[in-house]
Amino acid sequence: LKIGLDGVIEAHTAAMLEPYANRSDAGSPTILADDLNRSVRLADARGWQLMTHAIGDRAVRMALDAYAHAARSNPSTPRGRRHRIEHAETVDAADVRRFATLGVIASIQPFHGSPSPAQIDVWTRNIGEERASRGWPYRSIAASRGPLAFGSDWPVVSLNPMLGVHTAVNRTTPEGLPKGGWYPNQKIALKAAIDAYTSGSAWASFDEQRKGTLSAGMLADIVILSDDVFSSRAKL
Repeated sequence: LKIGLDGVIEAHTAAMLEPYANRSDAGSPTILADDLNRSVRLADARGWQLMTHAIGDRAVRMALDAYAHAARSNPSTPRGRRHRIEHAETVDAADVRRFATLGVIASIQPFHGSPSPAQIDVWTRNIGEERASRGWPYRSIAASRGPLAFGSDWPVVSLNPMLGVHTAVNRTTPEGLPKGGWYPNQKIALKAAIDAYTSGSAWASFDEQRKGTLSAGMLADIVILSDDVFSSRAKL
């Protein structure tokens, strides 16, 4: 069950904890917190897996709060909870560890954070340098043992996962800009990026017993690349 909780930073419709840097408002969530908590609690009680679109740091916090409320209110199901936050593009520092604490999956699309000049300019102009530096915080979430699942968000952007892997590993555009990466402290290792696209995404959809790894008995929906991406010659 997917819930759309806010919009996007580029259009000032993402719900932020503090006002935008170039506007007096902070964006508004689509659902009141009490209504969200009640809806999530009721769906969780019926065994639904919830996926909440949350891009702004306020929306991310509201989603985490709602999942925490459901966990307090309802007994655990036999298969457990694997609720997700879709996008999680800005996360307040105080909320990063909550992904691990609550077992909430950060379902992130790295290529959305490909730092073209327009992206860098728009983000910095709209939310300021400090909040922009917390964009797509997959390394921080992973470092605190929060579960990661990567995807494309196709058809909004390309379906090619290698573009997302490149962005996650290098924090640059496919052309290698900016040099050194955009906020390179959020780069992750190549293996971690591939795991997030494969086993991480399979786990996020309760499919880890049938796909996500190259193992005997698993579904063999695979792609053979021309080069070993782990070799020193590979360029992502």
